[in-house]
Amino acid sequence: MPMVHGSSFSVPEQGDANRQVSAVGVSSDNAGTAISRPAVVPVFSPGNGQRSQSLELAAREADQYTQRGFELASHGAYFAARAQFIQALRLLAQALDTDRHTAEHSRALADGLTAMREAQDFLPSGSRLEADLDIPGIVAGHRTPVLKNASVRCMTPQAALQSYFTFAQTQLGIAGGGELAASMACYGLGKLHHAAAGQQPEATGAALPKSVAFLQASILIHRYNYMASNELGTLLARAGRYEDARTALEHSVSIQSTTTGWNNLAAVYQRTGQRDAAQKASWRAGSLAQQESARGSAQGTSMRVVQWIEPAQFAQAFRPSAAAEASGANVPQSVRLTGYAAPERSALQPAPASQPYSPYPVYPSLPMTQPWTPATPYPMAAVQAPPASWCRLHGWEADRAGFWQGYAQGEYVARARSAHVSEYRMRPDDQLDMIYRLTREETAHPYKLNVGDEVRVESLTDPNLNRELLIQPDGTITLRLLGQVKATGKTITQLRDDLENAFLKYYKVPAISVTPLKMNTKLEDLRATVDRRAGIGGQSQLVRVTPEGTISLPAIGSVPALGLTLRELQQELNERYREQIEGMEVIPVLVQRAARFIYVLGEVRTPGRFELVGPTTVIQSIGMAGGWNVGANLRQVVVFRRDDAWQLVATMLNLQAPLYGKDACPPGEIWLSDSDVVIVPKGKILIADEFIDLVFTRGIYGVFPFSTALNFSNLSRLQ
Repeated sequence: MPMVHGSSFSVPEQGDANRQVSAVGVSSDNAGTAISRPAVVPVFSPGNGQRSQSLELAAREADQYTQRGFELASHGAYFAARAQFIQALRLLAQALDTDRHTAEHSRALADGLTAMREAQDFLPSGSRLEADLDIPGIVAGHRTPVLKNASVRCMTPQAALQSYFTFAQTQLGIAGGGELAASMACYGLGKLHHAAAGQQPEATGAALPKSVAFLQASILIHRYNYMASNELGTLLARAGRYEDARTALEHSVSIQSTTTGWNNLAAVYQRTGQRDAAQKASWRAGSLAQQESARGSAQGTSMRVVQWIEPAQFAQAFRPSAAAEASGANVPQSVRLTGYAAPERSALQPAPASQPYSPYPVYPSLPMTQPWTPATPYPMAAVQAPPASWCRLHGWEADRAGFWQGYAQGEYVARARSAHVSEYRMRPDDQLDMIYRLTREETAHPYKLNVGDEVRVESLTDPNLNRELLIQPDGTITLRLLGQVKATGKTITQLRDDLENAFLKYYKVPAISVTPLKMNTKLEDLRATVDRRAGIGGQSQLVRVTPEGTISLPAIGSVPALGLTLRELQQELNERYREQIEGMEVIPVLVQRAARFIYVLGEVRTPGRFELVGPTTVIQSIGMAGGWNVGANLRQVVVFRRDDAWQLVATMLNLQAPLYGKDACPPGEIWLSDSDVVIVPKGKILIADEFIDLVFTRGIYGVFPFSTALNFSNLSRLQ
């Protein structure tokens, strides 16, 4: 059973048991008291009960950071998610200090996070054991004051670790100032460390005790956070602390009655021998589940084999870029539906009076970027195809003069085309080039010596003590009169003070000085590992996303990359490297994209799998398959797709008119996505679900892999 530290959980008197807490939100009511012992933290609130506008805006911005942290954590980017949660806490602490004319909240946050970081020094690493740790020396080199004046010579590392975590959760409770947004950020940190302990135990030290401390701090900040209470209860139950788990879970369901909370409470009652209470809790959970089912939350289209939707709704899987939506530009409906815009053009102008009336606007001449050639634009009949006029005009009835050859030989010689996708996310077989760069930035805390560093020890009293020393693999240096002296994990100042005190046995005034000669050797080792100047050149490394969605890099090992953007991956990598090596950053560059494929089956000349090298429509996919066979039912072309929840969706298109040249505005011209299946049937489809079961669900998608991500928005549940 894992060792979980933290103070006992106790429930305060409920002032409002019906108070509910949203998943990520801002609360204007911050009343409440602390609920963790032995420390009782006051929860601050303005005297008039009203929050200032600046604090409200800061809380809303902190909510955005918290939500971003949950999204990153769902993709396995734990270190980047942690940075988002901490940024939310920093933003709120600064806003609270500004609003209340104090520096208490920012200082408490810094002290709490520092205690969390320094507590890891009490964990043995490598082949070291707990007995090898120098507790007094570790405490003396820390900024955390909790054990500075205590007798720690006989203290165990576990006791020191618990003292640090208790101090940290107290300081975080003060830093949050009763703000629900701060409570949700601490809840995210607690759930994050819990997930890291289960999936990547080597990533963060003391992950389970840290999770308990953050969750306790979340409830200290806001006692009505039922999500933190449920998470804390499940974690304590897994650690065997059933009484504390029962108290936390009872507190959670008293605030918000949830099916998951009652199921967890029933499991704890069962393990503590309270069978009657377990049966009542199970009955309550079943009753809530039935109510949810009656409201339709457990029914709907998920019970069907496939969900049939309209082509316009089917195409909404692609959205326009956020910048286009935020700018408030008049985005055409085709762009809104497909997410892929035609080349940008100038403002539309009305048709000249000499031309016949047409409901479609006329494009002006395009600015040319090449000299006059035979491919120069010249007026010819053209038709604009707005999606809103599918049924009004057909064929080429509205022909008019248009500069059809504005793009010359089909290249991008005019205005720039829009991006193929608004946001690209990593997938297996993507190839990345990791470019490493030295930052030369000042670190936030003093450098601690590592194995391989080189120092010069000198004495003004006895020059015979002067020598240059290399820190050995066991973390020691060898000095005259002293022999082996521990050096790793100490700053230059701490090593000098230790040597000064040790030489007092032999000299009245040792006058020792320590000068660093070679520092940060981990960084030099990393540079040597990724150095390719003898080959391609530069400090970089080529990696490929594995089928399990990870990449492997020196010094940090396996890192999740599936579903992350390049920017998110860069943040995750730099946060991980910062834990190991200071003064370096890595920039991932996509050098080769994994192949995307579509499948065209049925009455086409060459059915099979075809690679997507650019935006492709259904009509283009039929052309890639060699065209349609005689007798094909082009009125009922079916396209299948899997959504994010792996739900099968399909749409039916009528492509006969455009493929036979009778409709210049084909309504079935939708963009295809990766792994879409286009089926051109031979006969008329009478019963759609039977067609799905016969042709599709027993066929190609049966071999497609299923993948899912951890949802950090859901409550944890005991098995």
